[in-house]
Amino acid sequence: MPVTFTTSGALKKSALREANERLVLNTIRQNPSLSRADIVRITGLSPSSVTFIVKRLKSDDIISEFKTENWSQVGRLPTAIRLRANARVGIGVELGLAGGRIIVADLSDAIVSRKTIPWHSNHGVFLDKVHKALLGLASQYSSDQVLGIGVALPGFIDRSTGRVIAAENVQWFGVEVGETLRRNLDIPVYFENGAKLSALAEMWSADRERQPLRDFVSVIARGGLGTGVIINGEILQGSTFGASEFGHIPLFADGRKCSCGNSGCWEQYASDFAFTRLYSDRAQLSPGHELEPEAIIAKVRAGDPLATEVLREVAQYVGLGFVNLIMALNPQAIVVGDYLADAWDLLEDTVWGVLRRRVPAYYLSGIRILPSRHRADAPLAGAVALVLSRFFNSFEDGGEKGRQRSVLMKEA
Repeated sequence: MPVTFTTSGALKKSALREANERLVLNTIRQNPSLSRADIVRITGLSPSSVTFIVKRLKSDDIISEFKTENWSQVGRLPTAIRLRANARVGIGVELGLAGGRIIVADLSDAIVSRKTIPWHSNHGVFLDKVHKALLGLASQYSSDQVLGIGVALPGFIDRSTGRVIAAENVQWFGVEVGETLRRNLDIPVYFENGAKLSALAEMWSADRERQPLRDFVSVIARGGLGTGVIINGEILQGSTFGASEFGHIPLFADGRKCSCGNSGCWEQYASDFAFTRLYSDRAQLSPGHELEPEAIIAKVRAGDPLATEVLREVAQYVGLGFVNLIMALNPQAIVVGDYLADAWDLLEDTVWGVLRRRVPAYYLSGIRILPSRHRADAPLAGAVALVLSRFFNSFEDGGEKGRQRSVLMKEA
């Protein structure tokens, strides 16, 4: 039978059983309607081990077996295995200037409910309302049905406690988000920066028919500009979990003052609010009459010359930031979200023009720039993935000591 080792020593038998169970579960998630023989072939587990695990998962109502239809070959109908998607759910939360957005998703990533909490400048009032909403959602399920709550937070955070150390764009400094949200909840709650979760979402929900992304950058542009970096299939965290803040790398030494205290940051030229501000200035719009990025993009599509000029200028700044990403990280791809995804067909020629002028051709070879499959929901989808990944992969927090990495081997 398989033997599992970890960086902290050999696993106990119960931990080995759980690791193999998660391996089977994730195989079923990635390949719906497998037979037991298919699972043996894909995982390398013995037939007896797979049979044992399948029986356990069926008894817990996590999977179901059914006879395959339209079987044209001679012999007994094969039995296929599928997840019982509603057997467990994960809750995702995103907090920011747009308010609090909450979704409940099942094991197949299908969203079963949504809720929005309006933004309030008093963080105590705002977080209390989010907490109340979470209590109400959790009460609709049995105690073992909710796998956990993943929370996408803005800014520089303490991931273990959910403390927002500094999020200048929402004016949160030292805000104990985790302390409030965990109150009276007997459910695991996990925290991560929203930009990093946007990258996790892209990797978690990757198209099975397409080569998976293992080294890429996710760029979100809502309420600022954030980047999440995946290297060899893992989130780049840094020594204090503050890595990949490319939005605050200066493009211009004496540029616009940024909320972070620096000047000329990429965020001040390529974010959603930078796009809106530039158009408002050029169109001489009065305060309170600014247009959202979506409205400006609609004007571009309608042929408005001023909106087109502004979008092309912003695209130049987007391209300059991408130069830094490519030269620093050599990624397979850059995945763009929010208004960048909505307008990518309008932006891409200008962005690629910047890259070809400034990046050696051998660095650009094979790189792709792709609109996010989740668009504006990327951090929220990542918050759910933060929960589901632990269930399917027996995932341990990459920042904790004694992190376990399962290595499956066959005994002689």
